Amino acid sequence: MYEVSRSGYYKWLTRKGTLNRYEHKQQELDYYVADIHSHYPSQGYRSIADTLLNLYGWAISDVSVFKAMQRLGIKGFVRKQKYPTFGGAEHNRFPNILNRDFHSDKPMQKLVTDVTYIRNNGKWYYLSCYLDLFNNEIVDWELSDVFDNLLVMKPAKRILEKVKSTGAPIILHSDQGVQYSSAGYCNLLKSYNAIQSMSRAGTPRDNAVIESFFGRFKDVMSLHFQYWKCNDIRKAVSDTIYYFNYVRPVRKLKRKTPVQYRIELAA
Repeated sequence: MYEVSRSGYYKWLTRKGTLNRYEHKQQELDYYVADIHSHYPSQGYRSIADTLLNLYGWAISDVSVFKAMQRLGIKGFVRKQKYPTFGGAEHNRFPNILNRDFHSDKPMQKLVTDVTYIRNNGKWYYLSCYLDLFNNEIVDWELSDVFDNLLVMKPAKRILEKVKSTGAPIILHSDQGVQYSSAGYCNLLKSYNAIQSMSRAGTPRDNAVIESFFGRFKDVMSLHFQYWKCNDIRKAVSDTIYYFNYVRPVRKLKRKTPVQYRIELAA
């Protein structure tokens, strides 16, 4: 009636209630996907697939991970889309040299920087980060409860001290914030022969990489590390930066983490 062979029927009858090889694989995949999601709930199916490959060497298609998340009833965090803004005027002293050319051939060639605000336990903190466009690695950062020029100058000086021996030109790109326009910051970059570049006024797209990073950064710090419960905000920030540098794979870096990509390239 159902056109099933006798041998096929008895084979099914014998193994009835037991899982076949494909079902075992699904069960194993569901376990790992659930485990990764429990640690990093903001990761979507692509990031989880990359994490499986990076941590366990398990090459699983995006679709398989997506189906596993559907079976488990879980999903990653989707950021709200923001509408682009129109361009303004360039700075009168420091033009937009970067000009949205976010590609870099080697480390410490082009860095982008910005400052973001974090509220914790009724107090405001200010985080300055410098991101290398070569591999999206945060190469230095500074956290303070004081919004002054030292917030951006301290990490900049540490970076410039590291690269001064190479003699290679380095571009530091920022917005037109008052700290980046200050005499202290500008003279610091000039003393190390660094090239200063600035976005056009009111044009976040000119510094899109670091702007996008800070959006994801706050999502991860909130969802993964629940910083509002932490009395040590510096540790929460440090753990989140470690996650982006050492844990989170990036597709454009061949599914490797930023630090892993840089180290393997050097090797």
